[in-house]
Amino acid sequence: MTQFQLFQCIPAYKPGPTSRLIKSLFKYNCKILLDLEDSIQNVLNPKLNSLLKAQARKDFIAILAFIPERKISLRINRVGSEEFENDLILLDQTKNRIESVFLPKVESMEDILIFQSCTSNKFKLNLILETKKGIENIDQILSPTYKVLIDKVFFGNYDYHLDSNIFPVHEQSSDWYWNTIKQIISSIEQYGYGFGNSPYALISDTTTLQQSMLKLNKICSNPYALMSLHLQQTKVLFRTNTTQNLDIKSSEFEGIEDLKTSFIKNLQKGRSFSFDNQRIITPQEYFLATAKHKCQD
Repeated sequence: MTQFQLFQCIPAYKPGPTSRLIKSLFKYNCKILLDLEDSIQNVLNPKLNSLLKAQARKDFIAILAFIPERKISLRINRVGSEEFENDLILLDQTKNRIESVFLPKVESMEDILIFQSCTSNKFKLNLILETKKGIENIDQILSPTYKVLIDKVFFGNYDYHLDSNIFPVHEQSSDWYWNTIKQIISSIEQYGYGFGNSPYALISDTTTLQQSMLKLNKICSNPYALMSLHLQQTKVLFRTNTTQNLDIKSSEFEGIEDLKTSFIKNLQKGRSFSFDNQRIITPQEYFLATAKHKCQD
């Protein structure tokens, strides 16, 4: 069975509860990824995002103080974005506690060059390809130049759909998803890198989550990575270690109005993702549903 790394992605906020969650994850042998990007935003009032991200950086430092024995990975904001320079300052302040840096929305080798030129420390990198341009430029991005620094190359399914204006989202139970990532995995592995699978927002659908892992065991030749969005997913992935054939049906698509209503109703303070104990509704899905609704008017 192909080896894999498991990352639990957690918003960088609420230092007390977050540090307790992190400590509870140690027994599951997963790496911790704290997020300053997608999960730290106010979808309904973007003017607040700068303040939210500034607070998240303070919370990140506080979380590190609660768990001095561990190094943490950090997903920063997009290279060249308004928040990028502030993230660089944070990385310099905490460089001895950083296991790896996740670079989102990488679209060219230039993004990696810019990041490297702005940091004195040679951080281990995990790239996230989640735009049409990024996928189209995959051969240029995966140059051998930075092979010593790059660990995994992740696919970001939800942002890819948003960037491509595809709605509804093709989830990991769909043929579209697997046909797409097989091509991506082939490109990534021919350059000697490992693939990182997109997170899966349907928390209650543990069967598809398990099946994704089992499929990747067969498809990937190099060690790969999985990303969990919830403790329940981490537990399931930790337990899933045997191959089995499961009958997977496509996830039921919610109507546009149902999705928008559920997102707003279950949106939690300080979070960009809406959670109703059955699934996470991502901000990308909300944006796509809103745009689709406007087109229908």
